[in-house]
Amino acid sequence: MTWQPLVLGDSLEFLIDNRGKNPEFSEHGIPAISGMSVGNGVLDLSAARRVSPDVWKKWMPHKTRKHDVVLTSEAPLGRVALVDSDEPLTLAQRVFGLRGLAGVLDSRFLFYSFQTTQVQSDLQGRATGTTVLGIRQPALLKVQIPAPSYEEQCAIAVVLGALDDKIAANTKLAETIDDFLGVRFLHLQQEDDEFVRLGDIADVNSTTVRPTLGGQLRYIDIASVSVGSYEFPEARAWDEAPSRARRAVRRGDSLWSTVRPNRRSHALNLSSDPLLVGSTGLAVMTPRAVGWAYLYEVTRRPEFTAYLESVAEGSAYPAVRADKFEDAPVPLLSEESRQLFESLAEPLRESAHSLSEENRNLAATRDALLPQLMSGKLRVRDAESELAKAGV
Repeated sequence: MTWQPLVLGDSLEFLIDNRGKNPEFSEHGIPAISGMSVGNGVLDLSAARRVSPDVWKKWMPHKTRKHDVVLTSEAPLGRVALVDSDEPLTLAQRVFGLRGLAGVLDSRFLFYSFQTTQVQSDLQGRATGTTVLGIRQPALLKVQIPAPSYEEQCAIAVVLGALDDKIAANTKLAETIDDFLGVRFLHLQQEDDEFVRLGDIADVNSTTVRPTLGGQLRYIDIASVSVGSYEFPEARAWDEAPSRARRAVRRGDSLWSTVRPNRRSHALNLSSDPLLVGSTGLAVMTPRAVGWAYLYEVTRRPEFTAYLESVAEGSAYPAVRADKFEDAPVPLLSEESRQLFESLAEPLRESAHSLSEENRNLAATRDALLPQLMSGKLRVRDAESELAKAGV
């Protein structure tokens, strides 16, 4: 079955005109969604700039609410996310805020439509610009999405949303583990205040990997590392790998991007996959005199980030040399406190890793169902059986 096309200009409203400027920012207040906030289908407001309540009231003619759609208009074009609550938000430049008309277009269905190849191709085809491709509001109004009845749209959105909700719940649980272990470490640190060089307890970039003729690797570049996690890479041939693929990454290693440390791009690797190889833009820290859970904890502390920022070299593209990582001062608790922390942290970190692996499988299921459901090739009742297999 092929759905009839629905023209966006006839089926949605804009929360704000896509203005070519930003609102006046302030130190505190309401988060502002920028293009950097939109990625991987979710909003990341951890580094968002803010506006005062007065500016927000003037700037936002229509207030955001749960299930509104945010779409980047350029740099890059076509990234999409779904607003997950009714908490007030501000839309900055280069993002559209969209809401489907009631009874015509379900906003969640619109969100998933923007993730299909067909709609992305339509977006790109209507974009203009030489250096930076972007789409203006009049052109976006002409974009078409294949859509079934409103009731069927809602049913499709529920199926795909169930997978995303499970992913979000797992992510929230992993964040809770982070918070709990951070508090527990601080409590233990109050009893011990000794500091040592990171190089005294761990090795930095200890093993270099050479390309294997006819072999494969899973390449982790700095772009795939975010705050506390990394995107597990697909296997690829060594002859397709960039020259920066040189860092051996093993189970228990902590990873840190050496570039722009203020972004706090770091992760713990608990995968035993022998194909994992990191970029030379990563500092790979292997525990030597402490456990891997302890090493990861001391390298994710705010004071570790502050140290890296203080020793980064370069203005436009600040980076930290490997020897500076080795010189980083890190707390060394007593052996008894370390053992206590590691006995608590290791099983919790293993649980968080299992949640991450489950999320990867759930995302793969969602990505497989999405084009089938959105094209009408798979009906909702058949997709529901796939959800049951995935344990959702």
